[in-house]
Amino acid sequence: MREHQVTFDERLPLYGWQEDVDFSLRLAAFGTIVRIEAARGVHLGVKLGRGSGVRLGYSQVANPLYLARKRCGYPLSRAVGHLTRNMAKNVVRATWPEPFVDRRGRLRGNMLALRDMVSGRMVPERILEL
Repeated sequence: MREHQVTFDERLPLYGWQEDVDFSLRLAAFGTIVRIEAARGVHLGVKLGRGSGVRLGYSQVANPLYLARKRCGYPLSRAVGHLTRNMAKNVVRATWPEPFVDRRGRLRGNMLALRDMVSGRMVPERILEL
């Protein structure tokens, strides 16, 4: 990381949705990224108190599309598949959401991102205004 000055993309604020994928793809240009089955890690995902479902929903659409446009090895097909699955889950669960997930907020964020995409205003940093 230091040798090649690869850092996390500051344009992916707050949740940094998909920033780990972006980071590893950019590092792959300088060596092999490996998967080690014996390795263990901890994902500190928190369902409550993290912030707005609207912001996360916006990031679920804006960030994958931003990464695909960035041409860092994140294919558009992956971005579309990823955001489609998230949006479908939000649509299905918005009627009967889990008590610990703001599905309606996420869906609203998804819709705001799509509106911004059509109008040409969609950027990851927009979640700071929501």
